[in-house]
Amino acid sequence: MNRLKKIFGSVYVRFLAIFIGAFLFSILIPAFGVNMTRAPEIKRDTHLSMTETARKIKELTDSHEMSLEAAAELFYDKGVTIKICNSLDEIGIPLNNEDKRILEETGILSKGGIPDKERKHSKFELFVIFEAQGKWVMITPDGQHDPVASFRQNQILYVAIPLVLGTVLIILASITVAKPVKEISEASQKVAKGDFSVRLKPKGSGEIRDLAENFNSMVEELSSNEYLHKEFVSNVSHEFSTPITSIRGYAKLMKRESLTPEQRAEYADIIISESDRLSRLSADLLKLSELENKGGITEQSEFSLDEQVRSVIILLQNSWESKNINLDIELDEINYRGDEALLYQIWVNLISNAVRYTDNGGEITIVLEKHDSVVFTIADNGRGMTEEEVKNVFRRFYKADKSRNSEGTGLGLAIAKKIAVLHGGDITVSSEENSGTTFVVTLP
Repeated sequence: MNRLKKIFGSVYVRFLAIFIGAFLFSILIPAFGVNMTRAPEIKRDTHLSMTETARKIKELTDSHEMSLEAAAELFYDKGVTIKICNSLDEIGIPLNNEDKRILEETGILSKGGIPDKERKHSKFELFVIFEAQGKWVMITPDGQHDPVASFRQNQILYVAIPLVLGTVLIILASITVAKPVKEISEASQKVAKGDFSVRLKPKGSGEIRDLAENFNSMVEELSSNEYLHKEFVSNVSHEFSTPITSIRGYAKLMKRESLTPEQRAEYADIIISESDRLSRLSADLLKLSELENKGGITEQSEFSLDEQVRSVIILLQNSWESKNINLDIELDEINYRGDEALLYQIWVNLISNAVRYTDNGGEITIVLEKHDSVVFTIADNGRGMTEEEVKNVFRRFYKADKSRNSEGTGLGLAIAKKIAVLHGGDITVSSEENSGTTFVVTLP
């Protein structure tokens, strides 16, 4: 039962059944219609011809004193069979009382010109009986030249040939159409088992080629995601193992009795710093996971966006003042509706990064303006980034400045970009080495 379900559930079998059924229907309906209209006409014409033949034979035998056999001989090649019998019983056709009455009154019994329910579809469907020179004559269509039989045989031929050829062509077409679908199905099973090396060769044109190309694109994307997943796990393991190793090492050192109070205090500070780093890393990972599982922004409120940016600048005042950084600030008054807490993280991340990577005495420009959308721009004149760094700056755990590996978790920009995207916006970056960096946040 399961095997039958699998067979009849396949695309190939369904495609074949539907097309053969439609093809058969399209052939048989016209054939049936022609048979219903043309067969009665042929039968009627044949019947009239047979009746006329009977009258001529009877006329020749009655008025010209020609023998019945000689008269019948004249019409043997007219597509009829003439049977001469000595009695009515020898003819072999059952006659009812009405038939016998017609014979007695007219001398000719003709059947088949109109439908006859008693004889329909029998060998006595079409015949003419009459009496001449004391004998009984029956005229029927010639078996080899019967117009009705020939018409029906031709109809069968005309239906059978297209049906066979059409079925063969449909089978070939079904194989052609179903083969790439089957290949895609088999390839999908391999992908489902984790084989992302599968690729299809797009053939032909149209939807099947598009399907194969889309499948390849999907597998490439899945392969990329699988790589990113493995890379993410590797990065998480590395980011956690580094501070843990550091904490473990300095904790062992603190057990030494020979340490001076200053060394012990220094090691304790390192342990506290590494613990803070672990705490920040855990918090950032939780935040990123939470954001990636969000379908959209649910907690929305209306607030002053320019005041929020201003409060972040004030929060980080000690950082930029300690480096004597000059701030050029231009903030339009903007009331915005969104998740206030999440947007706050964007400004903290971007402004703190700008301060961190701007040298002493440098300059940072912060602009918030409203056009068709809200645009926040922050530009610094720091060391800038290479093309490779610009390309990867939003990747998780990516740190452009390897020498400052302990200062951040490498997740800040990834979180900021995700927050912007959840609000329907985006963050872009442009930078050149030794020429500073510019981040642009666009919000709808």
